[in-house]
Amino acid sequence: MRAKHKLTELSIKQAIKKANSIVKTIKISDGGGMYLQVQPNGSKYWRMNCRINGKQITLSFGLWPNVSLAEARVKQEESKNKIGKGINPIEEKREQSRLQLEEMLVKESKEDIQKNTFKKVSLEWHKRHSLHWTEKHASDVLNSLKHHVYSDLGEKPISTITKQDVIANLRKIEAEGMHETCYRVRQRLEAIFDYAEIEDHC
Repeated sequence: MRAKHKLTELSIKQAIKKANSIVKTIKISDGGGMYLQVQPNGSKYWRMNCRINGKQITLSFGLWPNVSLAEARVKQEESKNKIGKGINPIEEKREQSRLQLEEMLVKESKEDIQKNTFKKVSLEWHKRHSLHWTEKHASDVLNSLKHHVYSDLGEKPISTITKQDVIANLRKIEAEGMHETCYRVRQRLEAIFDYAEIEDHC
């Protein structure tokens, strides 16, 4: 059964004006358990007291006048319909918030994965370690990656690169008869993936 409403937007304004001289929280009832709670600081919250599974709960419908009287009544009816079906609106809202947070974290994680390409991580690794190398060795290491690895793995997110991807890359170098180069590239790949793991890139 629909609640018998008591308020109008005009009566709310009149009641609030009257309440301005009162230094305590007051409740202006609209019926059906819903009321406008006016705080001493001037904030005005739509609330509704109701029971579900024998337990009393208080629902929040937002701030007046951002949420109008008509909008608050719609929220009231929606909440009553949910409660009639055994759904706790508070728990439902928490679950929705949890799912939204998970979705946001997954999205951010996917974006981070796409950003952390093999090339990007390997350049970070090179920059950090080249401080302890000679200029010639630093140049040799970077050139070996540019010439033998980046074309196959450079733009791939490092966390998606498989063992098979690495083996295929090394076999190409080996097939060209560059066995020493293949050995050195393998060493560098191992070091880069160790670095990526330590830095939580993969």
